[in-house]
Amino acid sequence: MTKELLQEQLEILDRTNMHKNAAKERVIPESYLAYKNQVEQKETMLESPSTGVPVRCVITKANNLEKDAPLFINLHGGGFVHPQDGDDDLFCARVAAEIGGIVVDVDYAVTPEYVFPTAFEQVWDVAEWAFAHAKELGADSNRISIGGHSAGGALTAAICLRAAKTGNMKFSLQILDYAALDNAMSFEPGGNERSRAFSMLYCDGNVRVLKSPYCSPVFASGEMLKNQPRTLIINAEHCPFRTVTERYGQRLAQAGNEVAFRLFPGSAHGFTIRMTGAWLEAQDLIIRYLKKAEYREVK
Repeated sequence: MTKELLQEQLEILDRTNMHKNAAKERVIPESYLAYKNQVEQKETMLESPSTGVPVRCVITKANNLEKDAPLFINLHGGGFVHPQDGDDDLFCARVAAEIGGIVVDVDYAVTPEYVFPTAFEQVWDVAEWAFAHAKELGADSNRISIGGHSAGGALTAAICLRAAKTGNMKFSLQILDYAALDNAMSFEPGGNERSRAFSMLYCDGNVRVLKSPYCSPVFASGEMLKNQPRTLIINAEHCPFRTVTERYGQRLAQAGNEVAFRLFPGSAHGFTIRMTGAWLEAQDLIIRYLKKAEYREVK
């Protein structure tokens, strides 16, 4: 991508950013902040053999850690441009405390410095690390789940597609939270300018890449969709990816997978983590599913 084109995309994102002051104006409930006292959070750098770019992760462990605890891999949103922020720390603290388990929050590399498939390969390496070190962490390898929000939802679906192909990781659950499963849709007539800028940066201007199933999981073949983990799809009423994720879930179900849908009326893209709309109800749903998630062979 040329410097001029890169600068153009960054200017679009700045001009169309409707959430610049949202974090400053938001009042976070004391009961939510209190979860930080119920966990231990530790920052660590993990190697990524596939990329050579170390990955910052925040590992959150519940003070009341269960024996053979569940482990959840959390993938933040941000259009592949913005890194993890404090909102994810709070979310991970609540999840770990409520499930009596462990959350590995992956602060994967973002654009414009790192483009596809760097983030995807980093997350893959972290997931392999989690399975390999589950016992050491105090987790049960049959209770490892993965989920993400927006861009993180796209990475989640992509990781599960590859895992089904390789067979070396058996996730108990995947959570697709207002997932950006089609990063090419913004190039269609009437496409959203902001979404298009995110995608241009992620693919480094090579728009053909956007139709790779590991970049945009909606382009996965019917064969690739087989043998997926149990899936929870969370949608916001006012989300540009709502129709796309619904169709993806339908295709997963048609391929023989167990899929649960939940639409939250009145909520918008980003609500679960930004604490808007029905965010608490959505988090409650995620926690309920994580508590009961356990890998089982499909006969």
